[in-house]
Amino acid sequence: MQNRLEDQQRSLNGCEYGTGFFGGKFLPFHRGHLDCILRCASECEKIYVVLMHNGPEERDILADYRGPFPKEHLSAHVRELALRAELAPFGNIEVISYDCLEADERAMREGKHPWFYECKDLVRLMGHFDVAYSSEPKYSRYFAEFYPWARAELLDERRSRNPISATEIRSMPFCEAYRHLPREYQKLVNKKVLFTGPESCGKSTLVRKLAAVLNTSYTEEMGKLACERFGVSSPGAEMYPRFVHEQAMADTRAVAEANMVALCDTDAIVTELYLRMLEGVDAMPLARQVAAQNNWDLVFFVEPTVPWVEDGLRVCAQQEAREEQSRMLKEAYGALGYRLVTLDGDYRENYERALSEIEALIGKQGCNLEGETTNANVQ
Repeated sequence: MQNRLEDQQRSLNGCEYGTGFFGGKFLPFHRGHLDCILRCASECEKIYVVLMHNGPEERDILADYRGPFPKEHLSAHVRELALRAELAPFGNIEVISYDCLEADERAMREGKHPWFYECKDLVRLMGHFDVAYSSEPKYSRYFAEFYPWARAELLDERRSRNPISATEIRSMPFCEAYRHLPREYQKLVNKKVLFTGPESCGKSTLVRKLAAVLNTSYTEEMGKLACERFGVSSPGAEMYPRFVHEQAMADTRAVAEANMVALCDTDAIVTELYLRMLEGVDAMPLARQVAAQNNWDLVFFVEPTVPWVEDGLRVCAQQEAREEQSRMLKEAYGALGYRLVTLDGDYRENYERALSEIEALIGKQGCNLEGETTNANVQ
């Protein structure tokens, strides 16, 4: 009688099932997975999406992984965050992260199938669900054995809607795999590149050019924008901590909006240099702390090898002063362990060298970019 009432209630809610289960390694989580999950969510009152990580198959894959898709983007932490962020808008989807290692080791000691204790744990976490979903036919018999009360549903086994697999994605360069990742995953794995150097070395124009050709986001130098607004070379020492915070926030936004790679114009170390030069303050610990936490994927150091350009605010017209700025900056970056790619040519040489290095970073050489994403907002 109770089951009949529950069936009637689900019918009224427009759902075929009460609770469902969709599990996987999501190595990586891709748009095919997302499509299947959302279709499941459309026919269940509640669907549990379980990231089953650290299992024997995953351990074998990652133990000697040499694929072109970056291994760091396959971490369980990144996969979990991507799943949670992408599925958060849907109230009937709950994401669970489950570490398989302990259950698998126990099953191995006792000579049982790896799923034996995994399935017991999952039932404790989710209860008895009505339907178990998969896109792999080989799992159907395991569902029948370990979840005998649940209906087994096979989803898009021929991958006609999304003709891609996680195995194929792992074999792709980053730039080719990128378009198969859901947007929240893309935000987590976007690269960030810093352009730094002394005054009037052409880095701001270079950043804008590269952002345009790469169809991606970029940041401007917050301190410079403030100086232009006030019409002064320096607005006072008390403003510099604000510049550091604003620059960091702008960089974070640019990475989230990027199309594979965000380009960032200057950083806290440059801000500290101007504080020292223009306001006579020896050091800013905040700047060093922020710089030490920035995990840049690539850092370009632009040398003062192009002509100095007057803009009404710049103060180092003499080449000796520009070279001294360069020396001081490189010393600061060296103390932090930064690896710098030096750009010391003319405008065209710097542009071509930087573009080549960025394309190498995202694996663009030889990449099949048909259907390339264009979802970045250029600031």
